[in-house]
Amino acid sequence: MNVISQNIKVSLSICIIALGMGEAHAAGDIEKGEKVFKKCMTCHKIGEGAKNAIGPVLTGVVGRKAATVPDYSYGKSMRQARETGLVWSEESLDGWLTNPKKYLRKILDTRKAKSKMKFKLKKQADRDNVIAYLKTFSVEIKKDAMKKDGMQTEATPGLAKPAMVVAATDICVENQSGKTLLFVAEAKGGERVVKTLKAAENLCVPQKMIDAGGTVGVFLDEDAMEGCSRLAKAGQPERLVAYEPFDNCTWAQ
Repeated sequence: MNVISQNIKVSLSICIIALGMGEAHAAGDIEKGEKVFKKCMTCHKIGEGAKNAIGPVLTGVVGRKAATVPDYSYGKSMRQARETGLVWSEESLDGWLTNPKKYLRKILDTRKAKSKMKFKLKKQADRDNVIAYLKTFSVEIKKDAMKKDGMQTEATPGLAKPAMVVAATDICVENQSGKTLLFVAEAKGGERVVKTLKAAENLCVPQKMIDAGGTVGVFLDEDAMEGCSRLAKAGQPERLVAYEPFDNCTWAQ
């Protein structure tokens, strides 16, 4: 099976699973969900000031793209799920909480998929209630500014300010990963700039050629041999959401 066919098959699997779960999913009770969540607190933190523990922070998890919390080391299968476009909706969370490993094996269509999370919530009511509780925690972002610039309004930890506004002729990259990283912006046939960016900082380089693009890249530091690169268009900033070397970074769509 070639790569394109594999991607199509995975995407179809996700749709089928989500549709099947949607029929059984019901609105949960927030107060009961808070009690259920106590079972999760050994591994997960949530709310203002929460930090990664055994598991990633769950603030803003509903509506967030999978495996994008900064500074958390995700397993291989979860990173693959991210690449398929998995987003934590109520339906996908329901499937995950039912049986994490089984859920990953279904959406990735492989029995080799593994999950770092072993915990399961077997009762439908418990899953509905805890999801209702998770929905009460969101990451505040300026949605109007993001929509104006064509970004999705997905809640993402590490997003420190609204979308940047750039000149129509600039090649730009913005660091929304929450980490300090080395960035590169290069215009086709033009200038190349390298700079270390902290969270929410950006880097731009003028594009001198008409109707030409450029590239942006990101590395852990100056000594890193492998990082991520991406084609860029003038006037449309590229935004790094989560850093993983070997071109496994997550970029805002």
